[in-house]
Amino acid sequence: MRLDVQGLRAVAVLAVLAYHMNSTWLPAGFVGVDVFFVISGFIITALLTEPGQKIHLAAFYLNRIKRIVPAYAVMLALVSVVSSILFLTADFEFFHQSLKSAAIFASNLYFADFGSYFAPRAEELPLLHTWSLAIEMQFYLFFPLLLLCLPRSWRLPGLSLLAAILFVWSSKKVLAGGQGSEYFSLLARVPEFLVGGIVAIGLRNREIPAPVSALFGLLGLGLLAASFVLIDKTQFPGLWSLAPCIGTALVIAARRGPINNLLSTPGLVWVGGISYSLYLWHWPVLALIRYYIGQYELSGQWLSVALVASFALAWLSYRFVEQPARRLVGVRRLAPSFALGVVGIALVALLSARYNPLMVGPVPVEQARYAAPELICHGQQVGECKRGLAGAVPSILVIGDSHAAQLNYFFDQAGTEQGVAYRVLTASSCVPIPGFDVERLPDYAQQACRSQIIAVKQALVTMDKVIIAGMWQYQMPSPAFVKALQAFLDDATTAHKQVVILGQVPMFRSDVQRVRRFRELGLPATLAFNDEWRVANQQVERLAAGRAGVHFVDFSNSGFFADAPYEHGELIYQDTHHLNEIGARRYGHFAGGQLQRLFDQTQSSVSLKQ
Repeated sequence: MRLDVQGLRAVAVLAVLAYHMNSTWLPAGFVGVDVFFVISGFIITALLTEPGQKIHLAAFYLNRIKRIVPAYAVMLALVSVVSSILFLTADFEFFHQSLKSAAIFASNLYFADFGSYFAPRAEELPLLHTWSLAIEMQFYLFFPLLLLCLPRSWRLPGLSLLAAILFVWSSKKVLAGGQGSEYFSLLARVPEFLVGGIVAIGLRNREIPAPVSALFGLLGLGLLAASFVLIDKTQFPGLWSLAPCIGTALVIAARRGPINNLLSTPGLVWVGGISYSLYLWHWPVLALIRYYIGQYELSGQWLSVALVASFALAWLSYRFVEQPARRLVGVRRLAPSFALGVVGIALVALLSARYNPLMVGPVPVEQARYAAPELICHGQQVGECKRGLAGAVPSILVIGDSHAAQLNYFFDQAGTEQGVAYRVLTASSCVPIPGFDVERLPDYAQQACRSQIIAVKQALVTMDKVIIAGMWQYQMPSPAFVKALQAFLDDATTAHKQVVILGQVPMFRSDVQRVRRFRELGLPATLAFNDEWRVANQQVERLAAGRAGVHFVDFSNSGFFADAPYEHGELIYQDTHHLNEIGARRYGHFAGGQLQRLFDQTQSSVSLKQ
């Protein structure tokens, strides 16, 4: 192994580490993965095209298994155990699905289609990083077969042509709006491996003059440095990936010179040696810490914990898993170890799934959700979408995002007490009004939003009273949404409709259900407020002011939320910003009468703050 290439591995993994610890430190540090792909393509092609040697598929695949699977399997098993302890049961179900795809090296396909409002955030998914290892193993599966099909004299032009075609193809896909899926696509990443392969074949037995080598090294490092800072992830991969790939290729091709000497220093070579295990472990460490503390940005103390844990686990993995596995020779010696690993990880996965809900007493269903999802019109139509008094005809339309959906039982309670019925139409992250900027939403939420906008338009024909609720701190930063809401209120005023806008309920930085679990496990956990909702409520209040028939209601400072997330000792929140079923019903009892009195009033504009 060339020492400078080991040093280049160190640069790649440290860039990824810096980006994952805080994306503002190195805005495009994610391209370190692309550096790894080029290095892998270079090394594998050099091994497979050694002059005078035939490609032995069995030996090649065996060596790749020895190199990747043991440390990978240990990581999956240990992360499964820790996740089964820390994760809420609903969150662990998402983890378990990702584990099954990661175990068969298909997690790039899983995460390409991944999307759920109720899943943990991306930075809290411990196996998200396995997408790149899945791509690497998939590449190893077909690449030797490709080389076998190409005569030696055709390999260099053949790989070059294929790389060019795939770079252009992936670039067109990205420009056409397919960046999300292309980021995890094997075909979009194959040309990066091929760049390394082209260097391996093209420079074999060729000596580059020293001045040219030095220039290559400087140019390559410059391209890498620029790539780590300037590349925009929303336009990546595609042609943008050429910059880090060519930069890596130039450094590899240089072989010698000041840059290669720098990369060959002992510190970088050591980090390069453990780079695979460091990549394996750093992300689960960060993800689990973020899940525990409930925020993306880590304090200095937590950053120190993450760094020490990542390097310690990487060294232990390298020393006691990677190295012993590499020394295993022959199928007879490797097969038992491999079989033991497969059985072991399967057993751990099954036991983790079995014991996750048993570690802490189950959360009562009325505390874990705001309504049965299959029974409410949240991104779908279920019957009449009616809540409230059973025998009444719906006379009030309720619309909004999940902060309106959380009030389904609110309106059941309020309607029963006040003798009215409501029609509740909501969608994930979407306030379904005309002109809402649907394109801002995650892909999985867009179609449901559009459908609910149509349903709201139809309902407004017969409804003269409207209640709007939303997560305003998410919606109000969008100028397009503010414009749409202003237009909606103007149209409502012109049509002499009455509109009540509900202020956002208080929000926490800490997930209340997680805090409950951690405390029952004996772990320290504190609840912290997120005050951004206060500013957002004020913005909505100012927007509503002065419009005839528009009422703004903010109960966030009322006695009901004085002890949030509890009310009279009962947990009324399901997560950081949604009430649960208990909270929704109690909130409806508390506020239902006041809302009804607003509709009964005759004055043109009211702002009610409790």
